Amino acid sequence: MAHVPYLPIMTKIRILHTPAPLVDDSDQRPQLRPLTHHEILSLMAPFTQRGRHADLAASQRVERRLVFKSIEHAPTPELPLRLLESLSLEVSESGTLKLVRCMRDDSGLISTLTAEGTDAGRLLERIEAVPAQRQFQIYADIPVARSYLIEEVKESAQNDGLASVQVLLTEARAYIGGINLEIKSDGYVTHVLDLRLTADAGSQLVLPQDLTAVIGWHWRPLHEFVTLWRGSIRVVSKGPQRATDIEHKIGRTIIHLARTLETPPAQFHRTYKRARWRVTFQRALPLGIGLLVIALTPAIQWIEMSDGSILRMLIFHAPPLMMAALFMMREIPRIEIPPIPRPLTNDAWVIAVAQQGETTKPTSMTADT
Repeated sequence: MAHVPYLPIMTKIRILHTPAPLVDDSDQRPQLRPLTHHEILSLMAPFTQRGRHADLAASQRVERRLVFKSIEHAPTPELPLRLLESLSLEVSESGTLKLVRCMRDDSGLISTLTAEGTDAGRLLERIEAVPAQRQFQIYADIPVARSYLIEEVKESAQNDGLASVQVLLTEARAYIGGINLEIKSDGYVTHVLDLRLTADAGSQLVLPQDLTAVIGWHWRPLHEFVTLWRGSIRVVSKGPQRATDIEHKIGRTIIHLARTLETPPAQFHRTYKRARWRVTFQRALPLGIGLLVIALTPAIQWIEMSDGSILRMLIFHAPPLMMAALFMMREIPRIEIPPIPRPLTNDAWVIAVAQQGETTKPTSMTADT
């Protein structure tokens, strides 16, 4: 009988993987402890003393936020706007309070005044020390909503050990001729304001880059980013004059835009021809300085310098010194070839998106002028 070799039997093993059910992370997040009735009563004393009463229906105890009943401010000769004031208090579990006064006009513009601290009575005093009308201003018949932050400064002996406060402008909003204007002040980059122009939904802006730069040397050209135009304004970086300087330059910007946008685009070049050439010269300065340095480099060989002269040291270390100076500048210069100012060919500052295909060529041409 022939020998049959033994063949092992292969067993198939089927592994089934059943993943654990997904768990909603939001359910595992620590939930805020709702405001208790006792906490609300302990915070209400300074408000009730000044005639402010809580709106319990609008308050959010779960979010630890108290809302007070609104107050209407009638128009005044200085500010012919009807303003609706609402006050809210946010209470963190650590005890920090955030008091926000919100002002709204009939057009829907909103301005806020914010103060943070641990004493509700002191925060209310600081908020009420700022006139409600300061949060709104009118320039060239254009209402502007200005938002502020009340910030404490270091204690000084002149204030008997009490911390003084300063009011910082953080944002301004306005609506000018179909264009939404937004100006923001960054708490870290304090020497410039961020300026943004956008159109309403279904519309597109057709603007020259030097639309606001013609105002003055401190206004930088605009640049288009998809749906918005963005620029900047140089302001005083610190000190008591900072808020005044910001308010003044915001006012100049709005007056300029209001007067410019009410005229046809073709009028812009005729009105600001000299200013547009000044902007072109200003934009060409970084490139011009760079070309001048390159042009003067061959002349070094004809300069007689001793081995230990300071001039010789500066020349041979010029590249790293220039690099260090470039990064130490508050605003890095933009190396570019500025366009020559030309008359604008578009018929309007704001066009409907449906007309985009018909105005593609004029738009691309005027956006670089």
